[in-house]
Amino acid sequence: MGLRRGQLRVIEAAAAGAFAILLLATASRLAYPRTAYVGYSDHASEAATILKALAGRNVLCRAVYGPDGSVTGDSLRAAVEGFLPPERGYRISVNRLDSGKVVEIYVFESGNFALEKASSSYVILSGCNGVFEPRMVVLSVSGSG
Repeated sequence: MGLRRGQLRVIEAAAAGAFAILLLATASRLAYPRTAYVGYSDHASEAATILKALAGRNVLCRAVYGPDGSVTGDSLRAAVEGFLPPERGYRISVNRLDSGKVVEIYVFESGNFALEKASSSYVILSGCNGVFEPRMVVLSVSGSG
């Protein structure tokens, strides 16, 4: 009987270890935002590069979710403008899903943005700081080629 109890303790310890690893893996997925990148043509590669850089530096997460969960537009605009030359116009919008509909919760358009010359890219963030609330950030860039 002593041998069986020892074997059960080893199995119990292995099961507890597997459970702990599973718990840590799940918690890390919630703590760090997951990001999907998509880019198309023209200025879209420039927009995708900007979004990827901002997401990688966690700037996008902090600006899109803000300290109270709302978009901090000033920091979002400043971050984007830090990457773009002055002759480029841009439009940035943040959207979320509300009752099955996509709702635009923030939008800013620079003065020299030209929709007819624009290309877009977007990032989908799953959440920030352990809160699951997917939001889509769309960056459209226009300007002389």
